[in-house]
Amino acid sequence: MSAIFGMVRFDGGPVAVREIERMGRTLAHRAPDGRHIAAEAGMGLGHCLMRVNQEDWFEEQPIRDAALTFVADARIDNREALAAEIGIAEATLGEMPDSAVMLAAYRHWGEDFAAHLLGDFAFAIWDARAQTLLLGRDHMGQRGLYYHLGDGFLAFASEVKALWAVEGVPRRLLEVGIGRRILAPIDLPPQETIYESIWALGGGNTLRLAADGTLSHHVYWEPQASPAHLGHDEAYYLDAYRAVVTEAVACRVRRLGHAPALCFSGGFDSGSIAAIAGPIVADKGRRIVAVASVLADGERRTVRDARAAVEAFRHYPFLDLRYYVRGDEGMFADIEAAFLATEDNAGNPHVRRGMYRIAASTGARLVLDGHGGDYTVNRVGDALLGRILRRGKLGRFAREFRMRARATGGSWLSILRNEVIPALLPVQGINATRRAAETWRDRPINPTFAETLRAGGEIDFGRLRYSRVRHHRWRDASLHLLRKVASGQPLHATLAAAEGLELSRPFHDKRIVELGLAIPEALDFGNGLERYLARQAFADILPEPLVKRRPGNDAEQPDMFRMVKEGAPAALAEARLLDRGGRLSRYLDLDRIESMIADADERKRADHATIYVAARLTTLARFISWFDSSND
Repeated sequence: MSAIFGMVRFDGGPVAVREIERMGRTLAHRAPDGRHIAAEAGMGLGHCLMRVNQEDWFEEQPIRDAALTFVADARIDNREALAAEIGIAEATLGEMPDSAVMLAAYRHWGEDFAAHLLGDFAFAIWDARAQTLLLGRDHMGQRGLYYHLGDGFLAFASEVKALWAVEGVPRRLLEVGIGRRILAPIDLPPQETIYESIWALGGGNTLRLAADGTLSHHVYWEPQASPAHLGHDEAYYLDAYRAVVTEAVACRVRRLGHAPALCFSGGFDSGSIAAIAGPIVADKGRRIVAVASVLADGERRTVRDARAAVEAFRHYPFLDLRYYVRGDEGMFADIEAAFLATEDNAGNPHVRRGMYRIAASTGARLVLDGHGGDYTVNRVGDALLGRILRRGKLGRFAREFRMRARATGGSWLSILRNEVIPALLPVQGINATRRAAETWRDRPINPTFAETLRAGGEIDFGRLRYSRVRHHRWRDASLHLLRKVASGQPLHATLAAAEGLELSRPFHDKRIVELGLAIPEALDFGNGLERYLARQAFADILPEPLVKRRPGNDAEQPDMFRMVKEGAPAALAEARLLDRGGRLSRYLDLDRIESMIADADERKRADHATIYVAARLTTLARFISWFDSSND
């Protein structure tokens, strides 16, 4: 994964080249193939190069063309279509990097050019004549772009830590951001990070800095159903599902310079990626390195791991299956090093870091995963069976109910209680009742801090009773989640970059999102099972055990409970030692976190969620302490 960074002064002062160079040094892990800057008067832009695709061998950024200076971290999928529309000859296109194609698109369409692009990208364009800077991020925000508007300048970078190389960028935590993470899941406001005065540009957005220092945002795309996919029959959606998913995966692997890697669970989403990408990669004499997180052979926990599902793919010749089995490492081991790599509290990174390291050790530069399938084209929601009854399809409901019982082995009573009745309840009325209750006292937050947050009005405490937004229509809930994802920070991509990898998620592709929102809800469920379209469309390339598989996903962190039980007490004890002057306890109720860990019983399903929260907040406490000490 390459990177971009830079600064523009609009107060008439010069940009210090040493600051731009310092920004670049913080991103050196993204520059195995070179790092360059362009600077003049009040502007300095930089680019870190990691060659992933064939066109990257032609990259020479920053590009300076007349009054324009351009940098991008990008993979553009519709190069040929753009060239045809702009008028770029085929022979010329063959030696053009993606950045040059993007700049040509900018010259053709102006500031709206991002709406014409397909792929993963972040870019910056400085126009010396107009004295303007344009920043942009791809549709679903797969590439990161952070910025700070300071006194007379704007700085931007692919990772937050590069901004702190610039004098005048504050290095302080935002207290309301801490509060939102304690009370999670609370939706973060668009662009907000946990850092004071540092923002993350949202996916599908551009940001324009004018000569006088004013900022203007433009939303060039939001998650939406493509009109071309609306109003068709089942046969159409089966064909479209296969075609669109296949193209989204193929775009990511057909031009690679190295064999790719895949975070692999053996489920429908990562399994489809493997089955589609495998033959394309094999044609180049390579194999996909498929890395799965599993328990040690023969070990059993209360949650299911992916070993059996992965082994169903063992006979696929284009897969190089590898296992990550957690040893002594964990989310609390070498915790400060994890913070240093990402400059963020990235949740529970130990499993992904282990998987990424295995992938990087093979020489891969691209890693894929199946994240996003569950809320795009393979929606798995609450009470899908009950929704059939709610739509008045009595005959279909009766058939599906019987098939559901056969497919899952569940009793009729349990299916009615868990999968039918919830869809018939007046959701909005129930939510209103739930939201009337004050439940922040159930969270391990300092009461005084909670009252301060509530008095400030920046957090909707009504969301605490029922964490997921419910809507009158389930499709509205899907849109809400997709918008939330698109506006978020790419923390997993940052983790991958720290290990020398570019992360891409095919199921976050614009084309897949726009198809998924057009698929009728009736096709989310069929023959008693979720993922009806995936089972039908890819039945010929997926293993039979997967096609017939019962509901449920395997855990990427199958021994999460044991790891927290073993490591959290010592990590929390260390946090208490670091709680000098109440720096941590002013936010967190450390006693409550300790009791959550001590009282959790692995046999109780609800306690798995409890211990996850306790682990996340223990990590947050250590992060706050580390961040403060690294400021000294």
